[in-house]
Amino acid sequence: MQLRQIQPSVKKLKFLITSSLLIILPNCSLIGVSGLKKAKNISFSVPSDWIETDSKGESDRAFKLSSGSIVTLTSSCQGNRNSNLKSLTQDLLLGARKIKFIKQEKLNIANAEALFSHVNATVEKQAFQLLFVVAKKNDCVFDFSLVSPKSIPQKEVLEFLESAKSFNYGQS
Repeated sequence: MQLRQIQPSVKKLKFLITSSLLIILPNCSLIGVSGLKKAKNISFSVPSDWIETDSKGESDRAFKLSSGSIVTLTSSCQGNRNSNLKSLTQDLLLGARKIKFIKQEKLNIANAEALFSHVNATVEKQAFQLLFVVAKKNDCVFDFSLVSPKSIPQKEVLEFLESAKSFNYGQS
C-alpha cells in the first residue's frame, strides 16, 4: 500500500528531472525527451537484484531497486559543451525546493571527469534523497541518478557508485 503512494511521487520527481533536461538542452524536441540525441554503445554493470524497467524513452536505461528507489541513466549528445559539471547537476534540480547538498566530489569515469552529488530536496512537498553522477565525454552528457523518497541505505549508495564507475562509452 505504501509503495503505491510513494511511486507517484518518485515518478513526479523523475518527470521533473527529465523535464529540466528539455529546458537546458538546446535544439531539443519540446514534445518529449525522445527527440534528444542519445549516446550509443553505452555499457555498465548493475547488481543482479536491480530490475530493469521500461524507461518510456525518457532515459537510456532505468532500474527499480528492492527498496523501491529508481536508478536511471540518461544521455544527451547535443549542446552543453561549455557547461561545467556543477551547472549540469544544478540543472537536474530545476523544480525542486529546499535543496541541500550532503556531499559532492569529483570522480573519474570512463577516462572522463564526473561529479557525484548526494542531495536532499523536496518536490511538491514530498522529501527525496537523490544521488547524481554527471559526466561529460565526447560531446555527450551522462546523468546517472538514484531517486528515493526515504533514506538511501549505504549498500545502495555503494552499488550506485560502483555501477556508475563501471560505465563505458564508445561513440555517439
